[in-house]
Amino acid sequence: MRRVAAAVALGLLAWLAGTAVGAVPVGAPGAAAAPFLQVGRAHADFTPTLDGDRPIFLLFIGSDARPGQAVEGERADSIHLVGINPAKGKASILGFPRDSWVEIPGHGTDKINAAMVYGGPDTVVATVEALTGITIDYWVLTSFDGFQAMVNDVGGLVVDVPFPMQDPFSGSDFEPGRQRLDGRQALAFARDRHSLLSGDFGRSENQGRLFLAALTQFRREFARDPSRLLTWVAAGMRHVHTDLGAGEILDLAFTAAGIPPAGVRNMVVPGTTAMEGGQSVVLLSGGAAVIYRDMAKDGLVSPRNAPPSPEERV
Repeated sequence: MRRVAAAVALGLLAWLAGTAVGAVPVGAPGAAAAPFLQVGRAHADFTPTLDGDRPIFLLFIGSDARPGQAVEGERADSIHLVGINPAKGKASILGFPRDSWVEIPGHGTDKINAAMVYGGPDTVVATVEALTGITIDYWVLTSFDGFQAMVNDVGGLVVDVPFPMQDPFSGSDFEPGRQRLDGRQALAFARDRHSLLSGDFGRSENQGRLFLAALTQFRREFARDPSRLLTWVAAGMRHVHTDLGAGEILDLAFTAAGIPPAGVRNMVVPGTTAMEGGQSVVLLSGGAAVIYRDMAKDGLVSPRNAPPSPEERV
């Protein structure tokens, strides 16, 4: 059973704010304790500027680690590239199906979720950069335990469930409509692929929906009661490990949280299923290159180049 593709929505854009205070550096005593969220710079020799002059690219990674396993050493079963354009107040979320058959630098061709097994977040970053031609600024990594804990710490997430979902494998059991999900339910929503017409493509899209749900909820709660910021910050403080400076993390958090949900486009790289070496894989569409080039320019994908929802239902 693939655990968590969910870790997904993990870092949940707004939760980056929590890392600005009390964050534990990666490698510090206690840093290996789960649950946690790690935030790192994609290239140690380069500090991105967050002044709005250029887009910011973040890679969100959900680990398939079970309790007791190293989060950085298991499969990356949730991979989302987020492009933020601060000047335009817009962003793009681009999900990659976990079985995407790609070139992993230094390791030949394999499923994209194997990249982290080969070399942790750095190899996942290198793989997505080689695939898309986009230089990534930051990576965010979490486990399903960390994801559930953060959802519970903020009192659950209000999610607009798009269609009926019942899946004994993930534990999902939802009717359509807006509802508040606790950590266990949010994880089930993010892991479910058996209720979906498009399988892992639709699951990746649902994981993007959780990003948007967190961002929407954070902004709504803060507007109604600014003291709610403390709840979200506390959730981050309890679960985040990072080597980034407090100022850099705070700038990144406010850059992300400043994007209105209506300005975020949620997409999944299109492709088809196939067999390679006796295993089921996803062959990404040749047209994906157009999406990558468009996103590389300013962090955004124009409507004419955006792929349709994999779960469009008649």
